[in-house]
Amino acid sequence: VSVASRRLTVENVSLEIRAGEVIGLAGLDGSGQAELVRACTGLLKPERGTIRVCGRGMTGRSYHQFARAGVAFLPAGRLEEGLIGGMTLTQHFALTLPGKAPWVNWLQAWRTTSERISHYKVKGRPGSPIQTLSGGNQQRFALALLPRNLRLLLLEHPTRGLDVESTMYIWEQLLKRREEGTAIMFISAELDEIVAYSDRILVFFGGRTTLVDDPADMTADRLGELIGGRM
Repeated sequence: VSVASRRLTVENVSLEIRAGEVIGLAGLDGSGQAELVRACTGLLKPERGTIRVCGRGMTGRSYHQFARAGVAFLPAGRLEEGLIGGMTLTQHFALTLPGKAPWVNWLQAWRTTSERISHYKVKGRPGSPIQTLSGGNQQRFALALLPRNLRLLLLEHPTRGLDVESTMYIWEQLLKRREEGTAIMFISAELDEIVAYSDRILVFFGGRTTLVDDPADMTADRLGELIGGRM
């Protein structure tokens, strides 16, 4: 697939993600990682090529169609894109419940919210406005909102701005999903994070990509050289 931003086009990205695999996307900001992730969630139409989920053609499909196929996306901007400022935690969960508007089962929404914030150790109450939570608790809550059985989870900078405890907790939850068979593809500016958690690494530089199939001997310093074009 080929994807384009205002500044460059990333050509001929060929990648098959297997169930239970973690793919790290490494590159300088603006190198095309965000565009690839958005193309894989239906938020950006690729310039060329095809996207498939479990063999099903998804090129040009909407974000909601990707979601129904088991694909979820957590953007870097928690309150800008991922969550809705001004809404409570319960109101967020109400949006995920089955049913037809304007009917909402608020008791079910409250119970679900209480169970999830307890399970994910979110420091907040069902009636708390989302913007009153810390960044780490917002990210925990964003994970809590995700469906339990996903085929593919895509994330932009999942631990950016978080403290060490929250960072470790987020990855603990992500690795649990990997063990359950969810494939994970994530962007991070933290090269140590990419090296530590990736089964394979896709490096972006100058509109092209290079796949590191076996990052066992990869270091953050060497990865820094690759994203700087020193192959």
